[in-house]
Amino acid sequence: MALARVRSATGRWFARGEVSTGWNYWNLYREIAWYGILSGVTQTFTTVFAIRLGASNWLVGLLTSLPALANVLFQLPAARLVERESNRRRVLLLSGLLMRSPALFIALVPLLALEFQASAVVYITVLGTIPAALSNIAFTAMLADMVAPQHRARVVSIRNIMLSAASTSVVLSAGQLLQVLPFPLGYQWIFFLAFLASLVSLYYVSRLEIPDAPSALPLAAQHKGSGLVGFFRDFRKQENYLRYMLASFLCHWGLHFPVPLYSIYRVKVLGLADGWIGALAMAESGATIIGYYIWGRVAHRRGLGAVLWSGLLLLCLHPTGMALSTGPWPLFLVSCVSGLVGPAFNLGSFNALLEVAPRDSRATYVAVFNTAMNITGVIGPLLGTAAAAAVGVRQALLVAGGLRLLGFVAFVSLFGMHRLASQREHA
Repeated sequence: MALARVRSATGRWFARGEVSTGWNYWNLYREIAWYGILSGVTQTFTTVFAIRLGASNWLVGLLTSLPALANVLFQLPAARLVERESNRRRVLLLSGLLMRSPALFIALVPLLALEFQASAVVYITVLGTIPAALSNIAFTAMLADMVAPQHRARVVSIRNIMLSAASTSVVLSAGQLLQVLPFPLGYQWIFFLAFLASLVSLYYVSRLEIPDAPSALPLAAQHKGSGLVGFFRDFRKQENYLRYMLASFLCHWGLHFPVPLYSIYRVKVLGLADGWIGALAMAESGATIIGYYIWGRVAHRRGLGAVLWSGLLLLCLHPTGMALSTGPWPLFLVSCVSGLVGPAFNLGSFNALLEVAPRDSRATYVAVFNTAMNITGVIGPLLGTAAAAAVGVRQALLVAGGLRLLGFVAFVSLFGMHRLASQREHA
């Protein structure tokens, strides 16, 4: 019986991926697994590549803040487009291809003149954020319609496990490859191969059975009144959504503040080699697999609230632990702990957003939420690099730990656990 189950699962995994409701979940899993190769390479090595090309701390901060600024500018127009477009498959495929293409162009950056290479990595990444905003909005709205509320936590957990598993396998291999191949040839190869793998991910997106949009009418026609006046009239009535957005906005300052400091601390302060950087990313991704399994079970038993608050509180330890680490082995432990607790916040916050956002205009409400969060993503990293320049990278990381703790207090005060207690059956 065990062999039969393994054979059945293997057959489903390697099958072509028929367009049917029964295969949707498997297509979602296969899509994210292939995308995990691109995600592992870009998230781990884009900033490191820019630093090795000579990027300053300020430019590294821009590498984090400018994509967030692009999200601020394009999230709402993307939501308007998604809600007006009845053919969401076309939107997903076109935007998905464009959001994957920066990896290919980053692989070609060493062909430019030396003085333009570091800034080119930043600008290519920023331009890729524009179609990514459209793709993420469309995919989030589509996922909420494809997956029943009672299955969302499980499906999202498995997808993130697949994402982490693929990232774990690729970052260690990529780190070792970078040790063997000369610079910058190694970086060119890993970004090019990641781009090819992402095209396989896009193929499985094309195999999804995507339900028709709830409404293909313009946004103004979906609300009482006319235009934005009608929308904001309905918007003010969404008390749970507004509390959740404000609470998230306050806590995201501490979440975004130290992001550019991580690579700066590892490369410029500790002087770690690419092999160690890959090993740290592998440890975090591997722990993430375990974390999603654990927190998925906790969400089923205790509800989304317990998962969300636990993850947010434990995330306060990450920048503090990094600041106290003076070598690669303590950072290895910090990466493992971060991988274990990160899924709690990601799983809880994503499902909570889907619960508090009205279904008929979910794309717009998700876009408004993401726009607010990306405001902190624009300013927070620049404040982090400014603090590092003023007091040092290690001290700035300690400040980030304090900001995260204040954000946790604000979150719990504004959006108490009881507000998600009724959603336990959906977890």
